[in-house]
Amino acid sequence: MSLIGTLEADVDISATAQQFFEVMCNEPSQLTSIVPDVFKSVDLLDGLWGALGATSSWTYVLDGVTSTVTLLISAVNPITKSITYGMIEGDLKSQFSTFTVQMDATQKVVGSTVHLTVSYVKLTEDVSTPQALFDKAVQVITELGAYLAQAT
Repeated sequence: MSLIGTLEADVDISATAQQFFEVMCNEPSQLTSIVPDVFKSVDLLDGLWGALGATSSWTYVLDGVTSTVTLLISAVNPITKSITYGMIEGDLKSQFSTFTVQMDATQKVVGSTVHLTVSYVKLTEDVSTPQALFDKAVQVITELGAYLAQAT
């Protein structure tokens, strides 16, 4: 069994790639009002939203358990509508030495497709694949896309 893994999915949403990227890159604190059952807080700790090296604290609920993670923007490209967040602190550190979330939004004729990639390195072989967290991320992308499409 490998300690290194990747989960990937393409999620079709009704919102434009620009709308999705704008929230996930520059205004992720909006998630607390768009999906309040999942995100309790998203706070900027250092830097500027959307800027390389910005750090933020995310408090979320998964399966009834509230957790916190501190993320660093490790890559951002407004032209390709791509953003990558890497874990630097938080509850996930007890299971993973590395945990990275990359989202690439591609415009379609109507709506867009978000390619979600979660890459991780487990601390031990006993740690489960983060499938529940990945599935929740897919759900959030879907709900965010529906919300943004309705808001226009």
